[in-house]
Amino acid sequence: MRLSRLLSILLLCCFSAVVIFAQRKVTPVDTSDELKIVTQEELKKIKARAKAEQEIADSLMRDSLKLDSIENANKVVRPLLMSATFGANIWDPLMRAFGQEYGGGELWAALNLKNRYIPVVELGFGMANSTPDEGNYTYKSKPAFYGKIGMNYNFMASKDPKYQFYLGIRAGWSAFKYDVTDITVNDGIWGHEAKFDILNQSSHATWGEIVAGLQVGLFRNFAMGWSFRYNFLFNVKDNPSSRVWYIPGFGKRDGKINVSVSLIYNLPLSKQEEIKNVMEDGSEPIESLPADTISLPADTIPERQRRVNEPDYASYVP
Repeated sequence: MRLSRLLSILLLCCFSAVVIFAQRKVTPVDTSDELKIVTQEELKKIKARAKAEQEIADSLMRDSLKLDSIENANKVVRPLLMSATFGANIWDPLMRAFGQEYGGGELWAALNLKNRYIPVVELGFGMANSTPDEGNYTYKSKPAFYGKIGMNYNFMASKDPKYQFYLGIRAGWSAFKYDVTDITVNDGIWGHEAKFDILNQSSHATWGEIVAGLQVGLFRNFAMGWSFRYNFLFNVKDNPSSRVWYIPGFGKRDGKINVSVSLIYNLPLSKQEEIKNVMEDGSEPIESLPADTISLPADTIPERQRRVNEPDYASYVP
């Protein structure tokens, strides 16, 4: 009985020794990195790395927001006085060549302010010699001068000054004389036909225009322009014995739409500025480095793979 107890105790001791010995032979290769004991020095390195990564992420976020705002804030910095423009309206001479019974010629000049605001002065002359198909008279307007003044607003201010799309307004004035000749009147009682003239009628008129136009560069400083104009009268003087039919610079009294085609020469007055990125506060935009060129602090913790393949056996010695 006593012998059997001794044998049992001996077997139990042997089994315990084998288990303890086996536990000491287990290597940390299969253990997870999270279970590894971290020293105080490694903990400082982990915190430093996390802080550096957070600062880099915040910096990249700020740079991204600034770059987005820069894309929307690109400006073309223009001088105040960019150029003087001179043009000749060739529409009326062309129409007269094709048989139009009224018209004249026009020269105009403009100043380009920052490629956005364009004050304009237009000077010209007009005349008419028309016999309406169903009329009983001939209307003759002697050559008379007219003037217009106004402003264009260029919607392509950030583009090449040779190319413009604009809306504008004009105010015009003209004083002129006209004759109404070959007036034919039939006597309803006796059937006689009488003719007479109304000569040297004086008049003047003021009007406004709304202008929509386009200008396209041709070569060097030469360009061509087209515009459509909606005209509306402010005032016109009629005479007791006649009514004005044509107004120099305005066109036919009952007409509302006019067209102009111009040959243009641009005379530069200052050097054009380059395109710049300008922030709202006037500061220059920052230049951020690509993400793959950003380096972390040299004092970093060992990589996980190396720490697993080369464990610190000293830390596992009981």
